[in-house]
Amino acid sequence: MSAPTTSEAGTHGARGPVWLEARGITKQFGAVIALADVDVSISLGEVIGLIGDNGSGKSTFVKILSGVYQPSSGSLLVEGKPVRFHSAADARAMGVETVHQDLGLVDSMSIARNFFLGAERRKGPFLDLKRMERETTAMLKEIGLGNLRAVGQDVSKLSGGERQAISIGRAVAFQRKMLILDEPTSALSIQETQKVFEFIRAARDRGLAVLTVMHNLEQVRDIADRFVVFYHGHKIADIVNTGQSEADLAHYIIEGKLAEMGVDRDQVDTGVVRAITAE
Repeated sequence: MSAPTTSEAGTHGARGPVWLEARGITKQFGAVIALADVDVSISLGEVIGLIGDNGSGKSTFVKILSGVYQPSSGSLLVEGKPVRFHSAADARAMGVETVHQDLGLVDSMSIARNFFLGAERRKGPFLDLKRMERETTAMLKEIGLGNLRAVGQDVSKLSGGERQAISIGRAVAFQRKMLILDEPTSALSIQETQKVFEFIRAARDRGLAVLTVMHNLEQVRDIADRFVVFYHGHKIADIVNTGQSEADLAHYIIEGKLAEMGVDRDQVDTGVVRAITAE
């Protein structure tokens, strides 16, 4: 089943050049095919919402992009050049920052220590805490997060939204090119969710490519410039956000299920979805 596509401008303006391409990505675990010949391009200055049912291959795809898994076949290209991530450190060195659901923050450490986690400033053999606090304060202010709590406070005192802000801010401040967010609004209040969306839009407007994995279709339609839909390891749709409703997006997943049962998508009345994907 081919994935419907479109090249129209998104709801938040024109995207920049393609930064990362996944071409023919397949991942097998023994006899299980988790991803099958997946093609996805990700451009600077856009937010992609990766959606699909549980078991659709979203997590596997994210782990390949972040260096946790290596594809069984297919290739990744960064700025048109083939790359292979053997670890999360390789992906990070190339400019891919992944924020998992647990956020990778250490509760017992300060905001500044977490901000520089893995890239600590030192004075001889010792940590230079004052420098890290000073630089964290300056960087958070520069990227519009200067209203957070004092950077010397422990992360354990932060709300869920503030924790996300630290993780997103770290990627922006260290000039990553791509930010992957795994369920960034999980367990957040409506107010905190909107705040996190502001941080995501700020990252996009600074030129980052953002890929966010979300189960909440109502929320993803509010933040994504483009939707990529997976179903059982296949990409079944890749469309620009033109104001589709939650029900419209759900149709793609339904169509994936029908196709698996041998029902041709042209036999299904998908209403506005068909109008959107028609070329």
